[in-house]
Amino acid sequence: MPTATQLNLALANDIGTLARLCRELAHGGVNLLAISAPETGHDTGVVRLLVANRDLATHALTKSGYTFAIEEVLFVQLANRPGALARAVEKLAKAGIGVRYAYATASSRTKKTAAVIAVAESDLTRALRLLG
Repeated sequence: MPTATQLNLALANDIGTLARLCRELAHGGVNLLAISAPETGHDTGVVRLLVANRDLATHALTKSGYTFAIEEVLFVQLANRPGALARAVEKLAKAGIGVRYAYATASSRTKKTAAVIAVAESDLTRALRLLG
């Protein structure tokens, strides 16, 4: 099970902000593996981008004037069936590894689910061994 690079951006919660970000990434040739853009407040939100090419993405974001943080996260493929994610995060919990946040998606027509699981940087190697 691999890790993946995630870029975290704090952005204004305004109409068109996400559209502009996505367009600028597209113009930079950035392919997104996953995106999470939950509402975290009335004025701002945190957008998390899982990218295929870290260098390309950081260049596009920097060129467009964005400020961001880089984070390594677990990028897990699980069976697309009830309990798959539960088993994965239970292994982490039993080992004393806290999940900071997670998000996942799957199509009902696929046999696999892609999940992003963020743990403390100090726990990343141990979490990889547990879920690998």
